[in-house]
Formats: sequence, structure tokens, C-alpha cells
Amino acid sequence: MTTTEIISLIVTLIGIISFSSIFTILYGNYASMTMNEIRSGKKDIELIDEIIYQNRENVIKRRKVWGYIKSVAFYLSMAIIVPIFIFSAISKFTNNPFVVGNKAIMVVASGSMSEKHNVNDYLVTNGLDNQFDKYDIIILEKVKSPVDIKLYDVVAYTREDGVNIIHRIVSLNPDGTYDTKGDANEAVDPEHPRYADILGEYTGKKIKTVGIFIMFFQSYSGMITILSLVYCVLMLDRISNKINKVQDERADYLEGVFDFTNVENNKMINADYSEVIYYQGYEYHFKNEKFVDKVEINDEPLNQKVQDTMIKEIVTDDSKIVVEKVIEKENNMGE
Repeated sequence: MTTTEIISLIVTLIGIISFSSIFTILYGNYASMTMNEIRSGKKDIELIDEIIYQNRENVIKRRKVWGYIKSVAFYLSMAIIVPIFIFSAISKFTNNPFVVGNKAIMVVASGSMSEKHNVNDYLVTNGLDNQFDKYDIIILEKVKSPVDIKLYDVVAYTREDGVNIIHRIVSLNPDGTYDTKGDANEAVDPEHPRYADILGEYTGKKIKTVGIFIMFFQSYSGMITILSLVYCVLMLDRISNKINKVQDERADYLEGVFDFTNVENNKMINADYSEVIYYQGYEYHFKNEKFVDKVEINDEPLNQKVQDTMIKEIVTDDSKIVVEKVIEKENNMGE
């Protein structure tokens, strides 16, 4: 690595670690505050609404659709990112194309084959239009023997310094070497590769532009960035699961308290009945166990009373039953 690359790596590492640390602290504080609010009952109204609306089919369907969309988006992104990252890592550490059978994949790192230089008249004469741009991904095929290499084939080879080059053969030399040249270049390459240096022949198949992501992933900065993103995603998932657990525990507790059909007497309700539940500034109206609507409480004394106490009012054909139950603000729920 050059001095510039080392400095760039250090700066990137410091930046990514700082970002990950700050993000962890901020999200951790938010999660802690949210869980404390859930346990203390500050989010009871939201959870009660959740319990009510869970029974509404349109909301259930919408949540299922949204869940499917998020799952598809997640797995689709993983299906794209993971193969690219693996391909990038293999190419980075082996300095070779990614090989599958007798085919290989390589990212174009320069624009030396992106256009036809006017001095290279053989391109026009022979109708050679298989150019490709920088950051394209090209497909190579293994060359079985030297006799399979023809004039004007586009090949990838490795120079003595380990750098991979993708140029066109412009001369087959008697000593078994080849003269190569980029279609956009004016001069022939100073290197003269042999058959043993050839990595593969260009098949004419390419994928536009995607290589820019692979080039980024191949850099140390890119690898650090991807690993930090993986950390953040895993951290978010772990903390979100903790929040969901506390929320589910509180919701289960409220649902037991909110069971408006469980009237604390021995009278069986067989006729039509309606219910009103008063809690934290709202009235919840039900008819025969079905939610009707939710409105704000206008009676201030009643509103003050139901901040910490739930009042259930059940009206049947022949009687009115009022049940008061205190909602526990601080549950002994573990994190």
C-alpha cells in the first residue's frame, strides 16, 4: 500500500468507527427512553389503539402487505450486495478474475477500450465494434491453447508487475508473444505477453456500469464501510427486538386489563350490550365486542380521574355495570 492509501484507510477507519459509535449511543439512548416510556404507561394509549386496530381486517392486510414489501426489499438488496461483495473480495485478494467453470468475470478499470482512436484504422476495416467502458463488467472465456488466439481478439493478461490488462491483440509475433493495444490508445503496449499470461478472451458480453460498486467494495475503505453497515443493521435489529419485547409484554398486560368482556361479576350477558372505556383522555366505544369509535373526553374531572385508572362502563338491556381498574404504571418487566 502507498502512503496515500494508508492515510486514506486510517481516515476512513476513524470516520466509520466514530459514526458507528455515535449511532450506537444515540439509538441506544432512544431505545432506553422508549422502553422506559412503555413501562411507565406513557405509551398505553398507542398500545391500546394497537390492540383495538389489530382486529380490523383492512389494517391487518395493510400491515401484511407492508411486511412483504420490506421483506422482499431486504432480500433483494442482499441478493445484489452479497454476491458483489464476495466477488469483490475474491478479486481483491487473489488479483484474478472471478472464475466459474471456463468463464471468468472482470471489472474494467480504465477507458482504454471505450472508443476507437482514429489511428487504429483496422478497427473500422474489420468492423470491430466490441468496445466497452470503464466500470463495465465483462465476461471472459478461458483460452484452451495458443492456436485458439487470433489476431484482433480482445484478451485479459497479467503484466509482470501483477496488474491485469484488457486489450486487443494487434500482432502475433514469431517468438510466441503478442503485441496488444487499447482501442482508444495511440501506442502499442510496451509489454509483450505470452500465452501463459493470458487470463481469458473477451466473449463480447458485458454488464454496464455495475463495476463501479465492485471497485468501491474492493477498496479498503469500501470493505470497512460495508462491515460497519452490517454492524449497524445487526445492532438495530437486536435493540429493536428488545423494544418489541417490552412493548409486547406491556400490550399483553393491557390486553388483560382491557378485556371488556370479562365483567367482574357472576352475571352472564346474553343480550345486546354496549361498552365505553375511559382511559387517559379518551373514550373507546364498543358494540357487542366490536370497536365503534374513539373520541376525546370532554368532562375534565372524569379526564383527571382516568389518567391512572381505567373505567369500563357496560350497558345491557336491563342494567348498567361500571368497573374501575387501576393500570399499573411501572411493571416489573425485564429488559
